[in-house]
Amino acid sequence: MKKISLFFLFALTLFCFQPGLAATKKEKSASPKGDKAFTEARYYDAVNSYKKAFTKSKKAPTQAQAAYQAGECYRMMSNWKSAEEWYGKAVQAKSKNPLATLRYADALRANGKYDEATAQYNAYKTLAPSDPAGEMGVQSSATAQGFKDKPTRHRIENATALNTVYHDFGTAISKSDKNTVYFTSSRVEASGKDNDPWYGEKRFDIFKSTRDNNGRWSTPIALGDIVNGEWSDGSICLDVTGQTMYITRVEKVKGKDGVGKIHSSTFANGKWGDLVAMPWNSDDYSVGQPTVSADGTTMYFTSDMPGGQGGKDIWMSRNEGGVWGQPVNMGTSINSAGDEMFPSVTEGGKLYYSSNGLPGMGGLDLFSTTMEGGSWSAPKNLASPMNSGGDDFAIALLGTDSGFFSSNREGGQGADDIYMFVKPPLVFVVSGKVYDTDTKEAIEGATVELFGSDGTSLSVKTGKDGMYSYPLKENTSYKLSASYTGYLTKFHELSTTGVEDDKAFSKDFDFPLKSTARPIDLPEVFYDLNKATLRPESSTALDGLVKTLDENPTITILITANTDFRADDKYNKNLSDRRAKSVYDYLIKKGVPADRLQSEGKGESEPKVIGKDFADYPPFKEGDVLTEEFIKKLSPEDFEKANQYNRRTDFRVLRTDYVPH
Repeated sequence: MKKISLFFLFALTLFCFQPGLAATKKEKSASPKGDKAFTEARYYDAVNSYKKAFTKSKKAPTQAQAAYQAGECYRMMSNWKSAEEWYGKAVQAKSKNPLATLRYADALRANGKYDEATAQYNAYKTLAPSDPAGEMGVQSSATAQGFKDKPTRHRIENATALNTVYHDFGTAISKSDKNTVYFTSSRVEASGKDNDPWYGEKRFDIFKSTRDNNGRWSTPIALGDIVNGEWSDGSICLDVTGQTMYITRVEKVKGKDGVGKIHSSTFANGKWGDLVAMPWNSDDYSVGQPTVSADGTTMYFTSDMPGGQGGKDIWMSRNEGGVWGQPVNMGTSINSAGDEMFPSVTEGGKLYYSSNGLPGMGGLDLFSTTMEGGSWSAPKNLASPMNSGGDDFAIALLGTDSGFFSSNREGGQGADDIYMFVKPPLVFVVSGKVYDTDTKEAIEGATVELFGSDGTSLSVKTGKDGMYSYPLKENTSYKLSASYTGYLTKFHELSTTGVEDDKAFSKDFDFPLKSTARPIDLPEVFYDLNKATLRPESSTALDGLVKTLDENPTITILITANTDFRADDKYNKNLSDRRAKSVYDYLIKKGVPADRLQSEGKGESEPKVIGKDFADYPPFKEGDVLTEEFIKKLSPEDFEKANQYNRRTDFRVLRTDYVPH
């Protein structure tokens, strides 16, 4: 936001904006004429005087001072490109003022030159090691680069119908009429008789525009004389009914150029009524930029009143029994040593505001915070593209993820511009394939069901390719199942909670279904040598079997264990019986009812038959039967592999009509 906006709508006295003069007051002035114009906030005149002084002078100290003051003028006008140029000249001329290096770094950051800015912030840390501004600048530059590299989903559009080449900012929307927008402007239609001395533009007035059914905004018109006074007016908010407006008005106070005060006006009989001053307005400090909670009981506003954290702070006041109470500072969880301004509160209680005292992209950045457990959460930077190297401020919501904000970023129509934004909903989809685990063939007509934590319940049949697809919602947990006659049902779980980018869930959500017509291997079940004792690493596979039984509550199974041909038949049969019984006992301990289980040892009587899943059993091919005769003809390496494949535990489904009890 241009400093003119900060001045007139927050109405601070000029001495608050003179760091350059204060830092160099002991030196001989580079331009007394420029100093006088600077003190009077005539920055256009001042910068020309300083630039002339820079050109005429042959002495480096004088050039450095003149260049620094020219940079200060451009900073006050928020012309960061020119500010970078002149602060750079001051640094090159070896300015003795450490602030020249800090301001140069700020200008580089505002112009998106983060690496160069970091170098200058580090230089400032050497010049002023006790000032945290240097380290915060380094952090802000890194933060800004990260935001730029990974922007959010927000889509930004200049509200061209509302903007001019002048200052247009600070939108307010009635919750009862979202097709009417109020905002502040210094356009030529503003009513003041004289111009402000900062830029030579009109003083600020409040304007209104309405949107028709085709989305077109009407030509903005100024509100009446009751709302718009002789000096600047603006930065307003409306209560939930849209019938009460809270207005920031700058009033001339003796000895000061203006003080901001908040007034209310009520709409009745087709017009806005006389202004009523808030009880804590003062000639000693400024208040402005109000926003009111949905229930009308809490007002947040900006002020430089005593008791703040530094600069301008967010304050609040509660309305009890129709009386606004003493303002309370929002504290260090929200306010910093810099400026916190333009609060805006949603119906849900989320607070938006702008700050230049927290790590950001440059100038004022938009932040949000929510009340959690009786305290405000750490402020969250809204990142790029909502924030830029310029000033970004005054957010006003149309809905949860759309609305207006103001900015003086590059590419606007004039000074401050109004922008519209929308955050499109995230797009999530889950898709996969249902197929036979062993044959890898697609299963047509399988039922894939989806159940969401929000109550969603959907069902779809797979086509010839075995594929399915479902759209998903944000912040929702889902359970999916695939079932088909003659196959075990299988489940998957997923969640979109916390996922911040569009995502297609696939591959991991294929459904390889196991046929109940064939034995089903448990390849990761291991025993001690020549013993029936289950080894610890077997628990993963067996816990998977428990899950399968839970997911298929109507089946009963026969657990079988097999050995290779080595040792005699009796020994192998006894060993396999005990191994099958070990699995049986494990499942019982895990809570599987005994009447769903049987166990049997097969010894070496059922050698492995390589099926269509032969790729899982190298080097054998489909149709190979791993008999003793077959194995004895193999190489030593393949001999061991074949025996290993025969030493297996599997299960087969006996019934599918079990009734849980």
